[in-house]
Amino acid sequence: MKKFIAFEGLDGSGKTTQIKLFASSLKKIKKDYFLTREPGGTKVAEKVREILVKRSGKTFSSITELLLIYAARHEHLKEKVIPNLKKKIVLCDRFFYSTYCYQIFANDISMSYLNFLHKNFAFNLLPDINILLQIDPRISLKRSLKIKNIETRFEKKSRVFHKKVSEGFESVSKKKNVFKFDGNTEINLLHRNIIDLINKKKVFDFLLPYAV
Repeated sequence: MKKFIAFEGLDGSGKTTQIKLFASSLKKIKKDYFLTREPGGTKVAEKVREILVKRSGKTFSSITELLLIYAARHEHLKEKVIPNLKKKIVLCDRFFYSTYCYQIFANDISMSYLNFLHKNFAFNLLPDINILLQIDPRISLKRSLKIKNIETRFEKKSRVFHKKVSEGFESVSKKKNVFKFDGNTEINLLHRNIIDLINKKKVFDFLLPYAV
């Protein structure tokens, strides 16, 4: 199995930009990779994503939200992530820790729900490395709303909610397979900081160059 790397953080933290730069670094030295996202990644999972992230005016419970995420995740892992991991480095925009922070921590749901679902419906698969971009939730919301006009269901939640999500990410930043970076850092410098740490930690058996 190849490496599985997730990029985590609040919406607007810069993770989508950084995961694309990371992919460009791999492409530069002709390393095979598969770039994907959650929720989503397959036709079925993208349909679930629409329900989860588009502001349709419909509401549903926090448990329903969690179950929808795992329906999408099961499909995504089975159809895309696990098959690609056999031969490619997999880069995923959000994974386990986003679910923990947005659905479990911020909604005060028991961790037992997440553990059960992940073990039974996500093959208990976790990333080898999690790149966490941490940023003030007020700044992240402003950034995110500037570039989004449809997928804004989570952005429209309360400031208290986003503060709790941020606190959730801070709590997981201390885990040994989570590398935390300041999302306020200039884009290219942040990219270099990520690559430098990946090389220092010897995540791969090769050195990864800067994309830019």
